[in-house]
Amino acid sequence: MTSSDDNIEDIKIRRLQALTGERSFTLVFPKQFATELGIRKGDFLKCYVEGNRLIVQKVNP
Repeated sequence: MTSSDDNIEDIKIRRLQALTGERSFTLVFPKQFATELGIRKGDFLKCYVEGNRLIVQKVNP
């Protein structure tokens, strides 16, 4: 666990936006997170569950 994991200022609460079709949800997360990770439109993201956490990582080509 890094010190940023304990920083309450890094935590943002978001409501799930929509159920899309039968297999997808739309989650809108803070633009600040995308900017920090260098995520842009069209990028691929790896998503998986680890314990009770959803992990989202940018896939670098």
